[in-house]
Amino acid sequence: MPGDVGPASSAPYVGRLQPVTSHRQLATLLLALPGALLAHSLAYLWAHPGSITLNVGRSHGYLPVAGPLLGLGGALVLAWLVTAGVRAAGPDLRPGVVRLAVVQALAFCAQESIEALVGGAGFAELWVEPAVLLGLALQLPVAALLVGLVRAGETLVGFLHASSRRTEDASHDPRIPVPFSVPARPVVLSVGRRGPPVVV
Repeated sequence: MPGDVGPASSAPYVGRLQPVTSHRQLATLLLALPGALLAHSLAYLWAHPGSITLNVGRSHGYLPVAGPLLGLGGALVLAWLVTAGVRAAGPDLRPGVVRLAVVQALAFCAQESIEALVGGAGFAELWVEPAVLLGLALQLPVAALLVGLVRAGETLVGFLHASSRRTEDASHDPRIPVPFSVPARPVVLSVGRRGPPVVV
């Protein structure tokens, strides 16, 4: 029936959105881990210079190993999001800044809680530590930085891709040669006195 435009007509659209939503959630989680660690490192460097590998009431001995690994993972996730954003024909996979900041804050709180347990500190000490408060405040700017890097990468890669396509199309454009022609002007000759003029 023409009036039946219910769930059946919107089913293909919903089916297209489900993979995008799941991929965006995965991207949010994968970006949140290095983002939380970046905010953590910046906060402790600011509050306690040189304390990234030292104990400041908690154990930070894992950071020399976890830091480079999460940094490499974050770079790979950024590259994946940039590539997917350039190639996607529909909605992009880029996470929202606020959602990413919330997930980062949760990961940061979990990280600080584990550090407190390992270092023998109480949970009450977390909320009087300047680095913890600063780390929470840095989650939103770090999330905005990561999403901005994805957008900048999409713009740059899209521009390079478009320019390479234009160059490729120009190189494959067949040039039709212009035929060689000699302009000719008619010459009027008179044959005899009584004959008509002859045009050559």
